[in-house]
Amino acid sequence: MTGKICTLIVMLFLAKTIYSQPTLISEQNSGTTQTLTSINSNAFGTINTYSWVCGYGGTVLRSTNGGTNWQNVGSNGIPSTIQLVNILSVDINTAITAGYIGSNTFVFRTSNAGANWVEVFTQANGFINAIVLNSSTRVFMMGDPVGGRWSLWKSTNAGLNWDSSGLYLPQVGTEAGWNNSLIHRNNQIWFGTNNSKIYYSSNAGTVWNSQATTGELNSYAVWFRGLSSSPEGFAGGSTLLKTSNSGINWNTQASMGTGNFGGVTGGPYIITDNPLDYFYIYYVRGNNIIYGSSDRGATWGPQHTAPAGTYRHIGANYLASEFWAVRDNGGITYMFMNPTGINQIGNEVPDKFTLDQNFPNPFNPTTTIKFSIQTAQYVTLKVYDILGNEIETLVNEKQNPGSYSVEFDASNNPSGIYYYKLEAGDFREVRKMILVK
Repeated sequence: MTGKICTLIVMLFLAKTIYSQPTLISEQNSGTTQTLTSINSNAFGTINTYSWVCGYGGTVLRSTNGGTNWQNVGSNGIPSTIQLVNILSVDINTAITAGYIGSNTFVFRTSNAGANWVEVFTQANGFINAIVLNSSTRVFMMGDPVGGRWSLWKSTNAGLNWDSSGLYLPQVGTEAGWNNSLIHRNNQIWFGTNNSKIYYSSNAGTVWNSQATTGELNSYAVWFRGLSSSPEGFAGGSTLLKTSNSGINWNTQASMGTGNFGGVTGGPYIITDNPLDYFYIYYVRGNNIIYGSSDRGATWGPQHTAPAGTYRHIGANYLASEFWAVRDNGGITYMFMNPTGINQIGNEVPDKFTLDQNFPNPFNPTTTIKFSIQTAQYVTLKVYDILGNEIETLVNEKQNPGSYSVEFDASNNPSGIYYYKLEAGDFREVRKMILVK
């Protein structure tokens, strides 16, 4: 028992050491000074990161390389007089964004990377707060109440058509919602209000329950971890709240900074409630600082201070290794987390991409594989058996220029010949290794 406790302490220490700070933080050039209000990246995990940002003045920004370059595609159907407040990335070419002109709300959709936009929804005296994706085609949309009922809508064709049937939720008093304060996990939905409550549905919006945020009137931001039946979550108003039971109980959580929360996010995208599963959390709140925690929100520290502007929202990609935060002066901050088990062994920029022979080889049961990345790329390193069946994915992340090593543990594999393949941009290389037990 003593040995197990010691091992656990070492594991937790190593995890905290690895993840306490982002590997890379940089300011990206958005090309605009408009107020940016929402960021949404690829939702269902591809090897390329595509991201969409929206803002005032009909601004829509699109990137297909992790934000290294942003292209302004918010025209050709989106009026410059609209203030866009939320955006959804469906895929690399398809996005949905919502905003308002006066007292009317509008939703626009593109399926050709922003070459043109089509109005797919409008509502007088309405305000669409957030749109989220739950599969490649299922979309859910939440807006402030109109006519005594919350404006809740669903689409089964990636936002082309909208239907509110079966989504009835009556308004209580004059309650309303908040921009981007919505999250959808399988059939579970949570969204924030200004009425000391968070609304929750366990069946994709058919039945709703209210979860009291006693002591906190507003829930400007809501985020839940993973896809499990009772996930851990955070909500932010003027203070930070945490739940460990799907929101049945919300309790005040220690936090840093002052001001109203503009967004909470985290990762990695974990599907269990195992308390040993590691994840990290970031939030922004009414200033120019991003705060982070690597111990489930128990303690927080400043991760980055922007040169100017106030953060409005923060979001992450599917695997939650990349984060973006947007500001009211057009600023975009990028943060990258290096995954566990991948060690950077050199800071110099290599003159080419390489994949080294594993060592030792033959091996039993572990071996080390080294590789070099010349330019920032999404990298995959996979192991295959002699029949070409994929055995394990060792790397599936964006990597910055440098030299890296990763360990392959074949304890559960039989003796034989195996192959490992590195892909990084246009670079491809395969090598053979031999497991002898």
